[in-house]
Amino acid sequence: MPLGRSDVWASVGTAVSSALSVYAWLYSIGLVPLFTFITGAFFTLWTQERFEDKRRKQEFDRKMAEHVYGPLHQELSYFREDLINFQSSMGPTDRISTLANFMRDYRYGFVKEEIRHGIEGLQKRLLPYATLFNEARNITRSLIEKGLDKYEIHHFVTFKVIGNEKQDLYSIPIIEPIFRDKTPLQFLAEQPIPYRSTSTIVLVGYSPPIGELFSNEHRIEHISKDVLAKMRKDSTVQEQREERNLLIKECTSLLGMIRKEITLS
Repeated sequence: MPLGRSDVWASVGTAVSSALSVYAWLYSIGLVPLFTFITGAFFTLWTQERFEDKRRKQEFDRKMAEHVYGPLHQELSYFREDLINFQSSMGPTDRISTLANFMRDYRYGFVKEEIRHGIEGLQKRLLPYATLFNEARNITRSLIEKGLDKYEIHHFVTFKVIGNEKQDLYSIPIIEPIFRDKTPLQFLAEQPIPYRSTSTIVLVGYSPPIGELFSNEHRIEHISKDVLAKMRKDSTVQEQREERNLLIKECTSLLGMIRKEITLS
């Protein structure tokens, strides 16, 4: 039979009365300080244990979140970096397999539904993007070859950065800056300071290659500007660049959601 309100208050009153009686007895025999010390010690131990349990749970949750999301965060970070750099040390088709393997892993079942939905959507877009990437790259190469042919230059053009001690520091083929929508001089000007404070030689593909000091007035720079103008009108190249930007945004969004899960755990 449930207790009425009066019964509850009666029980509380009895408990308080008993506590006061015990306190009065302890006070009469001079043990109140000892009782206070023991009670305080037990309360401190209890509080510390509660905090330690909470800390251990938070640490366990954090490690579990890193175990579940860590490999996915790393893979998306690598892919986003490759997209930003207009290249891929691991092609989009390879990343399809990597993401598919992760989705078969037991850890994927612990990933939040919103993040799983984003990952699956990203994976579906990678194969079409790989096709666009290769088509845009081939179009860029073709336009460069036509531009060089116009000036009767063989299809081998490389830029080599020479250090103060005449050592080779850096070299790139002509397609790299142009595929990134930059002239070679613009691209080289954005490189780290050790490469910008030196000389750049352009190697033109005769046999043997002829090395010439590169500058804003060099014919290769002018040819590159003509090629860029044609590329910016090509629908396939523009589609690839738009899709690349969308993929960068998607990767950035997913990385943000994953970092939030790890931080909040």
